[in-house]
Amino acid sequence: MAANLKSVTALCTVLAVVILLFRGGAAAVEDETEFHGDYSKLSGIIIPGFASTQLRAWSMLDCPYTPLDFNPLDLVWLDTTKLLSAVNCWFKCMVLDPYNQTDHPECKSRPDSGLSAITELDPGYITGPLSTVWKEWLKWCVEFGIEANAIVAVPYDWRLSPTKLEERDLYFHKLKLTFETALKLRGGPSIVFAHSMGNNVFRYFLEWLRLEIAPKHYLEWLDQHIHAYFAVGAPLLGSVEAIKSTLSGVTFGLPISEVTSDFLLVYQRVNIHQVS
Repeated sequence: MAANLKSVTALCTVLAVVILLFRGGAAAVEDETEFHGDYSKLSGIIIPGFASTQLRAWSMLDCPYTPLDFNPLDLVWLDTTKLLSAVNCWFKCMVLDPYNQTDHPECKSRPDSGLSAITELDPGYITGPLSTVWKEWLKWCVEFGIEANAIVAVPYDWRLSPTKLEERDLYFHKLKLTFETALKLRGGPSIVFAHSMGNNVFRYFLEWLRLEIAPKHYLEWLDQHIHAYFAVGAPLLGSVEAIKSTLSGVTFGLPISEVTSDFLLVYQRVNIHQVS
């Protein structure tokens, strides 16, 4: 609960800054080193955190002893109904090989795209509020008049290492293109909102960018495309939650009993290679 409260507080603080910057508050332009253009031209780029992006099936998988099968574009992360009713099938669509991070032979999943991929992980009357990530934040943006094309989500497959993100999905190339498109579309640089593990992904992106473009153009590109960076719940000094989940399991607020969560945790982390 305390962690959730801290996250909400951090997001509220970020929201206040967004309003100030996007609406061109007076305090923001007093410093001569600040951006002096039209603040309404700024964009917001959201890089979500660990397990904060929906994953959808890109396979057809028949699940025995249950009418719940997986078809292309079916929600995998997070579909609580299938997780509880067809757990073996669900694992096949979720797991990656622990050595080379390839998909299970019978099922594969890929990250969804757009803002809808990060608002609610499992939309529904009961599961929706329990799996809300950026939904309320986006509501506030709309309420305060932020334009629809001013907020862009850049979801990614949070199961992959940064190297595999680029190797399999060209994620960093796409992220670079997102910044450049936002500049061309809106006419101004972007504000980066990175949550949780998204901060590490953003840092990997900066290192990738340093090697991708000429050194003399690196800082120039950053100045032109990135106005500010806000780290929300950044694990820059490590993450205690990783230890907590290893010892006891974390349900992320889902209606899963402690016994079930422990079973799922051990099954995924220890016996992941035995899923067939």
